[in-house]
Amino acid sequence: MKRALSGFLACAFIAGCAAGLAACGEQADREGKAFDAPDAEISAEVKGDGTRISDRLFGVFLEDINYASYLMDDNLISNGSFEYSEPARGWNAVGGATITTLRDSGVSSTNRSYLRIEAQENGGIENKGYTACPMAVTQGKTYRFSAFVRAGSYEGNLIVRIADGQKTYAEKKIAVKAGGDWVKYKTSLVANASVSANLTCKILLESAGELELDAVALETEESTAGFKNYAYDALKNLSPKFIRFPGGCVIEGKSAESAYDWKNSIGVDGTGKASVLTYREITDGAEQTVTTTGEPSMRTPNRDIWQVGNEYYNMEYGIGFYEYFMLCDSLGASAIPIVNCGISCMIQTSGAGNYTVLPGRNGNGVKDYIQDALDLVAFAKGSVTSSDPNEAYWAKVRTDMGHAEPFDMMYLGIGNEQWGAYYGYYEQFLRAFEEAKIKNSALYGDIRLIVGNGVSINDVEKYGKGGTAKAAAKEYMASGKITSLSEYGVQDHHYYMNYSDFFRYAQLYDSYTRGGADGYEVFVGEYSANDVSNPSFPTEKNSWMTALSEAAYMTGLERNGDVVSLAAYAPVFGNVNHIYNQWQVDMMYYTNTELLYSANYYVQQLFAANAGSRVYAAETEYADGFEKQVKLGNNVRVNRLYHVIGKDDTTGDIVIKIVNAGIEDVAVNFDLSGIRPTGIAHVTELQCDTTTAVNTLAKEKIAPEKYTLGVKSKFGYTARKYSVTAIRVHVK
Repeated sequence: MKRALSGFLACAFIAGCAAGLAACGEQADREGKAFDAPDAEISAEVKGDGTRISDRLFGVFLEDINYASYLMDDNLISNGSFEYSEPARGWNAVGGATITTLRDSGVSSTNRSYLRIEAQENGGIENKGYTACPMAVTQGKTYRFSAFVRAGSYEGNLIVRIADGQKTYAEKKIAVKAGGDWVKYKTSLVANASVSANLTCKILLESAGELELDAVALETEESTAGFKNYAYDALKNLSPKFIRFPGGCVIEGKSAESAYDWKNSIGVDGTGKASVLTYREITDGAEQTVTTTGEPSMRTPNRDIWQVGNEYYNMEYGIGFYEYFMLCDSLGASAIPIVNCGISCMIQTSGAGNYTVLPGRNGNGVKDYIQDALDLVAFAKGSVTSSDPNEAYWAKVRTDMGHAEPFDMMYLGIGNEQWGAYYGYYEQFLRAFEEAKIKNSALYGDIRLIVGNGVSINDVEKYGKGGTAKAAAKEYMASGKITSLSEYGVQDHHYYMNYSDFFRYAQLYDSYTRGGADGYEVFVGEYSANDVSNPSFPTEKNSWMTALSEAAYMTGLERNGDVVSLAAYAPVFGNVNHIYNQWQVDMMYYTNTELLYSANYYVQQLFAANAGSRVYAAETEYADGFEKQVKLGNNVRVNRLYHVIGKDDTTGDIVIKIVNAGIEDVAVNFDLSGIRPTGIAHVTELQCDTTTAVNTLAKEKIAPEKYTLGVKSKFGYTARKYSVTAIRVHVK
């Protein structure tokens, strides 16, 4: 999708060089002459401090839903460590070979299963990759093959072949030495064509014999931080200030077996320590001894809660917490990990509101999950020279995995979409972190806990005993344990609604308390206009109308960015083949080679690339007779115009975002007092005449249009019907 990439580059270029461009005499593509008789005039005094807002407002939420990890992970082999509950799943014997899975002496205590192959000449095994994201290769690109081999008496070649049954697209021979130890063999293959269907990776014994395999991987070099580049680039082009991971309901599961375990995801063993493995490694004949910590081959998988029907779904942890942190680091985004609170997902557990108390790593229940959370902070931010031995240990684990410097992490989520009895569990975390801050303020002092807050818009600001986070915080404050609601934690608001509600709730946070005992910070952790089947307000999934409504709502998020610190659309990735989706409305849709960018994606991109550092109050005057509202569906009326005016402190630009939800163009004058424009504004516009339009792989009906506008402190702009626009006014 070239438009998405060029859009990001243009935004980045503008943000970094806009003032310089204008100073060099850039000519405007269009003239922004003020209208003599505008439909609306929006005026703001844009000098002074304005209202300082969050510098991390717009980010990304990644959950392993819709089989998204199969897209993200740069490893093309499924079940490479044979650790599924069906250990040979994904593998087939070929050439008359016999295969057997065993668990008596695997590569490590966290990867006990392995595969024994007995084969005649050119017999062996094959793997097709993931059903939801099949194996694909690109001509001229390199693929890294690796596997642990215990050869026994076999001495000869292994043939690694990528083929489709009729043609071979890459092949390499690996000379295997006889021996009773596990040895890691590595080589690289270059594809001679681009193929995306019916591919398998075959591993064949060139001569008859028997050997054992484990931790098989075929990784594309078209990757960054362990993520395939076409997924990585799509995230990068969103300019995220934070990434929330790994869920979502996936963090809680229905049981301990289906709950995401961050320590499993970095290869922790049965003693609670990170697995360290020393082995011989042979790369194209060159041998060395290698010691690694927490590598993917030592990670014990968990079953994913988001399985579709009988289609197997396993968290293999090829993308684990270390990779998520590395992704954040690479993108310059702050990490917001979510950890298990000690009980299962209330929504997923049979009978909404029920839950299972989880046993914990050592059978101590919530105490074990609290320790896991404390250890995670030490892993992410700790120092190897700390006098606290636990901090020093986990910092060393991070360092040994390859990242000596601490990661950027300020927030930590405790559970997800919980209520009622959950708050008793959460408050144990709260007290434990308060104690940790006293003992080790350097490590824990700036960590802000995020508290769950139900599952819908009805939970926001609703008060009732045992209800939402605000209710629980008030009770906790009344008991004298805290003196303000903000001490209880950042409240995580989730709502998936019809598009009409996003228009109506654009002012949701306008009346929230600022500061004082009743003020608190909000994280809009998940939102999207996913309710498209409402008979009063029907539309298409990911249609332009849904994106338009989210844009209107996002002007309210930014306008209230002093209360709302963080916000993320959800989910990010869905499969083009909807049979693999548990969630039918997503920001992007993937195949095994490309991504479909929805209109919703482009709205998120526009807002994040043009976020302000502070916002200014604006007054709007309408012409006599101008219809300030439009009618939706069943006689519900919403505003026609939504806007927010802010300043980007990095560039000094004044940034206007305006949404026209109506069926007619609107002539708008902007009157910005207190600045001296350079004469140039850069404009990014999204517009479509058809509100039910949906982007497809074949055609993007909604994509950014970019141009420059000649401006003065008072200028005119035509907000086209059904449009979302960002205007960057460059100032002297």
